[in-house]
Amino acid sequence: MELHQKQDRILSRRLFVSGVGAAALAGGAAGAVLSNVGQPSPQNVAIAVPNGSNLAAVPWEGGPEYWRRYPKAEAAGWTNPSFFPVGVFFGRPAHAKQLKALGINTFQAVEHNAPLAAATAEGMFCIVQDEFSSAEIGADPLAVGLLAYDECDMGLGCGGQTTQESLANMRAQVNALRSRNDGRFINANYSKGVLETFWARGTMRDFMSVVDCASVDNYAYTSPDTAAAIAASSHWPAGVPVARAATYGWLVERMRAFQAYPGSQPNWMMVETAMPYLTDKGASTITPEQIEGACWSAIAHEARGIVFFQHNNDGINGNYSLVESPLERRERIHAIIQGIHTMAPVINTQSYAWDFGSDTDTMLKMHDGAAYIFASNALGAEPGAHKLSLPPSLPAASIEVVGENRTIQVNNSAFTDDFTFEYSHHIYKFAANPV
Repeated sequence: MELHQKQDRILSRRLFVSGVGAAALAGGAAGAVLSNVGQPSPQNVAIAVPNGSNLAAVPWEGGPEYWRRYPKAEAAGWTNPSFFPVGVFFGRPAHAKQLKALGINTFQAVEHNAPLAAATAEGMFCIVQDEFSSAEIGADPLAVGLLAYDECDMGLGCGGQTTQESLANMRAQVNALRSRNDGRFINANYSKGVLETFWARGTMRDFMSVVDCASVDNYAYTSPDTAAAIAASSHWPAGVPVARAATYGWLVERMRAFQAYPGSQPNWMMVETAMPYLTDKGASTITPEQIEGACWSAIAHEARGIVFFQHNNDGINGNYSLVESPLERRERIHAIIQGIHTMAPVINTQSYAWDFGSDTDTMLKMHDGAAYIFASNALGAEPGAHKLSLPPSLPAASIEVVGENRTIQVNNSAFTDDFTFEYSHHIYKFAANPV
């Protein structure tokens, strides 16, 4: 595919203020289906209680065990507690070796300019779109999933003129993919439907349920138009800046709101790695620090995978920013990805519910006799020194700050740490000896 053709194709799925986008900002459009609008009510779900801690567990899909229901994913090792999907959208097979060296392990959609084996031979897992026929995919053991559509919730790619038509097209596509009966899971990427403003009104829960796992893209850091769409959502706290790492965690929560019940399936977050084919005024390039903050905010809100959108038009970091940007930037992104892989055995355990304080977004895990706190600036909280209060059932005298070569003393079951920038985040570890 020629470069300008690829840009046109991907850009057509990333535009905001055109067609239905402009109508959304105006408050609606003729022909839009707006019935059954409202926040879905999650079903009750049984949750476990860890021995001795008296903390309720956060509902989840089962972590790596979720993939055992899909023979291709199970055979490929996705049930390994140390495996965490870190993908790239629309990966180029010729780049598989370079991307794997960077820490990428999954292609969510594959450029159809080489045999699939050009990617899988390098050990890259592939979620393959229907540009590849069943014969082209064959029995490739690393082709673990099938991509239904990208942004069908916005009517893009799937041809619907209304949200109901788009949903019907999505269901037909998924049914066709499932009829292959090839042991692969069905995946989709969604976008602004999770904002519950204009797109997919009354159908977003159905879009979520029709596939086995889903990702979401809303480029809060780099696209002013996307930021405006997020701020227009009735679920967004008024007056809070959008271009922050915490927004990516908020988007994961929006996805969970449309699950059959929160934690019923894995959700992934898509994060841009440069300027993602943007044309809106004021568009910018994300920084490595912002990439890191966005990834960890998403993970702390129960994201079960990270997907990078690497296509770029900033004129600096190449068209494929993960492999063509300057070495220093690529090394920084490599370190971010390796940090995620290092923590995968912890991330892949069930989380426990506890409010450490209003200034931080947090996730609590327990693994191999230790408790882990993943913390970052909360949505709406200004950077600075934040106090975190421990559960009474998990006392500690001191806290190790993972990867930072320092410890913090605990006083009266609380400690304070600096979150200097809006994207700052820390991981804390201490012995879990429930009382």
